[in-house]
Amino acid sequence: MVTGPAEPAKRCAAPPVRNASGEGLRDVMRHFPTGVTVLTTTGPAGPHGMTANAFMSVSLHPPTVLAAVHRDTVTHGILQSVTGFTVNILAADQTELALLFARSDPEEDPFLQVPWRPSPVTGNPVLTQSLAVLDCSLRQRVTVADHTLVIGTVTDARIQRPRADPMVFSRRTFQTVTKAPSPG
Repeated sequence: MVTGPAEPAKRCAAPPVRNASGEGLRDVMRHFPTGVTVLTTTGPAGPHGMTANAFMSVSLHPPTVLAAVHRDTVTHGILQSVTGFTVNILAADQTELALLFARSDPEEDPFLQVPWRPSPVTGNPVLTQSLAVLDCSLRQRVTVADHTLVIGTVTDARIQRPRADPMVFSRRTFQTVTKAPSPG
């Protein structure tokens, strides 16, 4: 089919801004499911970790990931002085682990409560029952508002529990992935 010259793109008027606040964004983002990870590293005081769901793959060539870390956290300070971090992707049965590393001031060192081993690649803590692990060399830190994006080049990737379902966080709860029926 032959058509005439393309029409110039029409600009849509921007919709009015409604509830464009931190709370408005939080309310909307609660409906966007994310995976759950524990970022680990080794600082001057030893192993450290934090639960993070603001994590994503950025590039395959080279393999690159990023995580957003609030600047008021202990983890943020540690990540300013290290050369790498490890991403432990959690399985659906690891709610207690996610909650343990989500505490801002735990009563006891989480690493005394869970099985872990040093990564053979980076030496950072690997949670032995996590679904998958990504060891990363720190490539860049980018400050954005009250967070820092830590960008890492993946130096090793391994699946530890290939049959486990991933943990998902949505609507303020940890959930599991359910498979949708196949079309047709």
